[in-house]
Amino acid sequence: MSTTKYIINSGTQSIDGSLEINGTLKSNSTGVYRALLTQTGQITGIGLEDFNYGLIVGETYTITSYVDGDDFSNIANIQSPGTINATGSVFIATGQIPVNYSNSSELTSGGELIVDVLENTLGYDLDWYWSGNDIFLSEGNYVAFNNITGPIYNSFQRDKIEIVTPFKWNFDFGMFPPFITPNVGSFASKDDVINISVINVGGGPGFPADDLLYYTPIEIKINQDTDTTPIEIYGEVIPEFSFSDVYISLIANGNYIQDVYCDNASSVNNMTELLTLLNNDINNVYGLVYSEGGPGGIKLVAPTNIKNQFCSNGTLTFEIYSD
Repeated sequence: MSTTKYIINSGTQSIDGSLEINGTLKSNSTGVYRALLTQTGQITGIGLEDFNYGLIVGETYTITSYVDGDDFSNIANIQSPGTINATGSVFIATGQIPVNYSNSSELTSGGELIVDVLENTLGYDLDWYWSGNDIFLSEGNYVAFNNITGPIYNSFQRDKIEIVTPFKWNFDFGMFPPFITPNVGSFASKDDVINISVINVGGGPGFPADDLLYYTPIEIKINQDTDTTPIEIYGEVIPEFSFSDVYISLIANGNYIQDVYCDNASSVNNMTELLTLLNNDINNVYGLVYSEGGPGGIKLVAPTNIKNQFCSNGTLTFEIYSD
């Protein structure tokens, strides 16, 4: 049995939508996510024309050489050193057009991935990563996780999702727009991540490359299960008390699916303490309710749609282990 350690990703972006795990699921049967992805690499310029006549909102800029008279104060979320309009000032752009940028101050952009969400009815946000901020990704690859659960089994079931990424010119309008291919991938388990691969065609066979996204649209549609009827799922505690570093091994029709680790690594000395830990752990993102009972000694109550995510046909069980 694989024991890849899985930790919940808390995410950094705000959550749109109206998913309620411990109540009624109010989202539509089809969830929609539309966004513009920008990742241009580092750009240096001395006027707005060098930045295609507008800074990128959310991008980090450094004033590498300030010239008196230019004024970026109206669009600056200052990061350091606490002032703007000076050499060395670092700010995140909150708008496209400064008060004055006619005196040739030199700006250098950070080149990071910027995600401008236009619509989101999924009930959760997506956390995006790329090779510039994740050592496990190769150049030209961008991935998105459910920002509440992180990479977890069947987050984006391949037969229930449509991902559209049309052609879109990059920042400097090369010979050809990049070729973008989307797919559902398996990072830690089946169908747990959305991936897009960006190919720089450049008149030839092409190669994976960063720095080619510029307000590039992506649209994701997911057919979502809306059945929140409570259902009982039965499990078994494998180690003898006392033990610590609790994790839950999910099993569908006798087949191992994935391990989900508790954030709380404290020791539990009996069933009561174990149930308290499971029910209150911050990684219990679905609000599952554990109690004593069932053929294996422990059971949980979950919405039917969550059970179906892990096992749509047949029996879902679980086992409690100590890492």
